Amino acid sequence: MFRGGREGGMGVDQGKAMEASFKEFLARPENAAVVEKQQRKEVRQALSAQERAQLEGLRSAVLGADFEAQRGVAPFLRTPCLRRVVQSFANDPRGDFSAWAANPRVLEMLAAAQALLDSGSMTEAEMEHVMLAQLRDPSHEAHAEFQRKARRVARLPTDALVGALNEHLTERRKGNELYRARRYEAALAAYTRAAAVVEFVEGLGSADQAEVVLNRVAVYNNIAAVHLEQKDYGLAVEFCDKVLALDPDNARARLRRAKANVGRHQYGLADADLADADRASGGWPAAGVEEVRAALARARREGAASERNSFGRMFAQKA
Repeated sequence: MFRGGREGGMGVDQGKAMEASFKEFLARPENAAVVEKQQRKEVRQALSAQERAQLEGLRSAVLGADFEAQRGVAPFLRTPCLRRVVQSFANDPRGDFSAWAANPRVLEMLAAAQALLDSGSMTEAEMEHVMLAQLRDPSHEAHAEFQRKARRVARLPTDALVGALNEHLTERRKGNELYRARRYEAALAAYTRAAAVVEFVEGLGSADQAEVVLNRVAVYNNIAAVHLEQKDYGLAVEFCDKVLALDPDNARARLRRAKANVGRHQYGLADADLADADRASGGWPAAGVEEVRAALARARREGAASERNSFGRMFAQKA
């Protein structure tokens, strides 16, 4: 048994020395692979524990629901992909599983899905994809409720979160190297893997969660940059929007969205983003703002010249 003080085993100074030695051991480059493997293992263990907790949560939600809700969802619990959809109903912090599970439209969809699976018309993987796509469709009446309930995250303690963020940073650094090499498709794949990690985890404390958000902002900015290089301006705007939802004063995202809006010929929106980028950055990066402003002016001139040429050809044909 450990006893405090120098006589009862390891003293305070010895403990600090051992801790420092252990940290030095972990920091050695030759141990990086072993450390990363252990961190991944810890994250998997945390996620596995959360899976078990979610299944127990589903069981409790079903048993605690009223009879109509239990009867409604019972036939679908035997099919894994449908059970996962039902499980998403239990994610509601307000605890209104019964209202969702008794929704006639949802039950109709689950019944139709079960019939297709039973007939062999679709695989479970195909069915889950189709059902989730329907529920994620903004035009679907259950979309908003599904988005609120089905968001699945792992809330990790600091030690496990560090491992997850290290995994995220490894992928993001790969993406940065590929981006600098102009290998944009490969960079996008690495950034997407990095984003998947930080979208799936949350910190238990406010400081830990702030670190998660910081990394989400960084990787969304990275993804927006790739889409800009690929001239996928709509997707660039989408990821800039994600950044600004988390960090409204992010000058880099404002600037990138302005570039994308120039590419989309949305010149008024580009003007607004340039003004906001100037205000948010306090003048930095001034060169970047001026570069986009020049591109915007050039695009406007070219657009006006193109219109004049079009009108000229039109009147020439009439003459």
